[in-house]
Order: sequence, then structure tokens, then C-alpha cells
Amino acid sequence: MNMATQSELYAAILARRSVRRYERTPLAADELARVREIAASTAPLIPTNRLVVLMRDVQPDERLVETLGAYGRLVTPPHYLVPYIVGERHPLTDLGYRVEQIVVRLTMMGLGTCYIGALSREDAVRERFALPATARVGALLILGRPAVAWGGRAFNAAMRRAAGATNKLPAERIFFQDTFDAPATPPADLAHIIEAARQAPSAVNAQPWRFLWRSGQLYLFVTRRNPRYVGAGSDLYRLYDGGICMGNVALALEALGRPGQWELIEETEPGIPAHPPDLQPLARLSLR
Repeated sequence: MNMATQSELYAAILARRSVRRYERTPLAADELARVREIAASTAPLIPTNRLVVLMRDVQPDERLVETLGAYGRLVTPPHYLVPYIVGERHPLTDLGYRVEQIVVRLTMMGLGTCYIGALSREDAVRERFALPATARVGALLILGRPAVAWGGRAFNAAMRRAAGATNKLPAERIFFQDTFDAPATPPADLAHIIEAARQAPSAVNAQPWRFLWRSGQLYLFVTRRNPRYVGAGSDLYRLYDGGICMGNVALALEALGRPGQWELIEETEPGIPAHPPDLQPLARLSLR
């Protein structure tokens, strides 16, 4: 990856915003081919998990938001993806990690996207799209060209404000050093990585991630309970959203030319740093 592309990748991580209003015109055949290529080339967290991404055109009578019980409105979206994963180890985290890679690279193409959460209605989604019984579906992904007229831009901005998506927690609220005794300001060599993490999307902007920097490793924890997650099974969004955040960090490392690899961790394994009971350890990142 050349320097210009690296810069564009990091800029896309920071610039990506949820889009709810789209141009009606479908994407061209070569653009759709590029979307499929991006979807097929994501890096996994668990290589034995199997990711499948279905692409669909939105039909005139299709009401995706209402069907999935999600909030807000979608206006004239032309296409959507149904990404699902089959596997036994950390499927939701792996799924979020891979889908966010798709989202950021679509942003680099100039396309808009919107996650439409599906965890509270997974059975209905599996039935609707004839998915395997063991498939996990964190969200559908809407895509197309963002509406560029003033009314479309204003609508998208208003929807982001209504969802609270413009209110990102400052780094000093989500980053800790050595212990969880008190939050801290990230050191300079971590600032760009934590900023990429801050900008990650999450269901109802819950932002469940907390980071602990200790002995050259960055630990990711997620909040076990979050009042913003509402509905049966919605607390599992912490795992999916944690994967999305990890995806942003991995892409930031790629853009910055820094080596580093996420490793998912089990809560019962030894050596996990002491942490508050309301936090669940999810992964650690070794940086060199």
C-alpha cells in the first residue's frame, strides 16, 4: 500500500458516517463487482469461521427498518448486504470485525453505508433469507451513494444526531493505563489508534469499549450491561460492536504501517489484568 492509499484509509476510518438517505440510482456493474471483491477479501479473527455475504437490491415494497425492528428511517436505499458467519468461536466478534472492514473500504469508494441491527430478530432474518440454522447475523448493511442535495445531507445529519452518533466518548473516558483505577490520556504513540477506536460505530451508539494499556499490550474490554441496548439478546451487541472497534483498530494499524495483531481471549484464561466486574475481557493487541 502506497503512502497516499494509507492516508486515504485512515481518513476513511475517521470520516465514515451512517447514511440514511441515498440517491435512487443503483450502483454500476463495475462498482457492484468491487463491493463483492471487498466483501470476499476481509481478514478474519478466527480463520475457521466461515463468512458469507449476500447482496440484494432493495425492492420497492421492502421495509427493512420496520421488519428488523430497528430505529429511524431509510430513504431510497438501492442495495444491501446480508453478512452472516458460521462458526463456534467468537462468531459475533469475528463478524463485526470483518463487516467493519467492508464498511471502511466502501467509504474509500465514496459509498454510504448504514448498519441495521438484527440481533434481536435473528430467527426472523435467518428464515427470511434462508440462512443456516447456526448462522449469526449481527446486522444488515445498507449501501449506495449518499444523497448529495441539501435536503439529503440535512436528513442524514439529523438522523445521526437523533441516534446520538455525533456524541463520541472522549479518549480520556475509554482509555486506562496499567490499572483501571482512573482513566488516562493515551500516550502519543497510541493516540491515532485510540482515535480510530473512538470513531467505530456501535448499536444505538452504546460505545461499549474500554482499553487498558499494560506492559506493551492493549487490552480491549466491553461493558457487560449497557442501558442503551434494549430488547431480547441486545446485550450481545457488545460482542459485535467490540469486533467493529477491533476492525477499525486493525485498519488503522495498516494505514499507519504499524505491525500488530489482535488475539481474542477467553474470560477464564490466566494472566488477564484485574478489572471491574462490569467489564468483560475480549481481546489483546500486541504492538511492536
